[in-house]
Amino acid sequence: MIPAVALSAAASFLAVALVVVLAFSFLIVIHEAGHFAVARACGMRVERFSVGYGPVVWSTRRGETEYAISILPFGGYVKIAGMAPDEEIAPGDPAAYSNQPAWRRFLVILTGPAMNYVGAVLLAWAMIATTGIREPDPAPAVGEVVAGSAAERAGLREGDRIVAVDGAPVGSWAALVSAVQARPSRPVRLDVERGGAPLALTAVPDAIGGRGRLGLGPSMRLVRAPPAAALGRGLALTNARAGDILAGLGQMVSRKQQAELRGPVGIAQEMAKSARAGLAPFLSMVWFISIVLALFNLLPIPALDGGRLVFLCYEIVTRRRVDEKVESTVHLVGFIAIFGLILLTVFGDLARLFHR
Repeated sequence: MIPAVALSAAASFLAVALVVVLAFSFLIVIHEAGHFAVARACGMRVERFSVGYGPVVWSTRRGETEYAISILPFGGYVKIAGMAPDEEIAPGDPAAYSNQPAWRRFLVILTGPAMNYVGAVLLAWAMIATTGIREPDPAPAVGEVVAGSAAERAGLREGDRIVAVDGAPVGSWAALVSAVQARPSRPVRLDVERGGAPLALTAVPDAIGGRGRLGLGPSMRLVRAPPAAALGRGLALTNARAGDILAGLGQMVSRKQQAELRGPVGIAQEMAKSARAGLAPFLSMVWFISIVLALFNLLPIPALDGGRLVFLCYEIVTRRRVDEKVESTVHLVGFIAIFGLILLTVFGDLARLFHR
C-alpha cells in the first residue's frame, strides 16, 4: 500500500512539472506566433503551426494552414513554404518565403524574438498591476548569500544592511559592488546593521577576473502600481533587466565574470523552485526567461534568428543573396555547435543535481 504522503508528494511533483512544461511551451509558442502572424501578413503560405514536436496527435485545417498538437509538448514550430533550403518551390510562387523580398523575410524572422520581448513587457505590466513583481532593492541590503562564498565565511546573513566598506559609507547596492570589486583578495571591514544593531565583520572577497566578489545577491522588493502606470513601469523594468543580462554577457565574453551555463534541466529546476514558492515568484521567473529567449535568439549566431538576420542584412545592403547552400551549411554548423553546447549544459545540470 502506498502511503498518502507519498501520493501527495507525487501529485505535487506532477502538478509542478506540468506547470513548468506548459509555461515554457507557452513562451516558445508566443515566439512562433510572431513568425506566423507576420508571414501571413506578408502573403506567405504557412503550411503548419504546431504546438509541440514529434508525431501529430491532433490537427485541424483552416485554409492553407494545418494547426496541430504534437506528442512532445516542449515548444512548437511554424512551417513556412519555401523556408527549408532543399524544398522544391516554383520560381514564380509568390507565397513562398524564398520568393519574397528580403525586407519581408527580415520582418518574419525578427518578429519571433520581438514577440518574446513584448510578451515579457506585457507580463511585467500584468504582474505590477496585480500580484506585484519582485525587483532588486537599490539599497545595500543583503538578499541571497551564496553557500561557500566569501560572504558566508565572513558571517553575513540575509537581511543584513551594509552601511560602510573600510570606513567609507555605501549608500546603494551599486556603490557596495564597486567598493568590493576594487578589493580582490584583501581583508575588508564591513560595517553592518543587523536587526537595528551595528555589527563589524571582516571579509576577504574572492578574486574573479581580477575583481573582488563576496557572493551576495541584493534584497528584493515587491513593486505594485495602478494599471495605467504599470505599463510604463513594466517596460522600464524589462529594459533594465535586459540591460543587466547583456552587461553580464559582455563580462563573460571579456572574462571579467565567470560563466555558469544552465541548460534545459537547470532552467526547469529553477522554474520548479519558483513554482513551489508561489505565483509571484513563478511569474517573475517566466518573465525573466522570456527576456532571455528574446535576447538569445537575436545573437548573431548561425542557426539562431540572429544569425539569419545577419544574412538578410547583407542581402538588403548589397542586394545580393548569399548562396543558399553556403548559408544552409553555416546554419547546420551552428546548429551542431548549439546542440553540443546544450548537451554539455545538460550533463553539467545533472552533475549539480546528483552531487547536492
